[in-house]
Amino acid sequence: MKWIHAGAVASTAAMLFASFTVPAHADVVNGGFEAGTLAGWTTTGDTSFSGVDPFAARTGAFGAFFGPTAVGGIAQSFATIASTAYNVSFSLSLADSAQPNSFSWSWNGVTQTPSFNNAAGFGYTDFSSLVTATGATSTIAFNFRDPQSFWLLDNVSVTVSAIPEMPVNALMGAGLLLIAATARRRARRRTGA
Repeated sequence: MKWIHAGAVASTAAMLFASFTVPAHADVVNGGFEAGTLAGWTTTGDTSFSGVDPFAARTGAFGAFFGPTAVGGIAQSFATIASTAYNVSFSLSLADSAQPNSFSWSWNGVTQTPSFNNAAGFGYTDFSSLVTATGATSTIAFNFRDPQSFWLLDNVSVTVSAIPEMPVNALMGAGLLLIAATARRRARRRTGA
């Protein structure tokens, strides 16, 4: 009987812990474009002069390039945990300073920094930003315009910034289970059962 009771307490504690475990990433599909295509991403707006090619790679074999004449880009939705902070990171380059050009990115429809308008060309630069999920699903989107040259994008990732603490009720419940198990065990010892 002792083993059954101890097993029940251990499995309850394990289930409580597992229910509050946060995934280490948000499962961005093909964030490094290593599929050799835009698989996993939804194209938006003007899709002309955009794709995936080895010349656009920052790391690995492939990177994405974007040179649409009107604003176009890519977006992806994935599972997140509401009120959890995420770190978005990506590598970005502008092949030359020809104007007009523009770049922006958004998290759940809200434009984030950096964004560029008529920027001077620059080599691959790593950017990161802290954002917060507002629901069970979040969407990241990148928008480009560069009719005379290309924006290059690679290494898109979304990771949990900090693992949230267990809610007070869960901790209190786990503590009460342990107190009850200990009291029951002591009572059995006294009665000799």
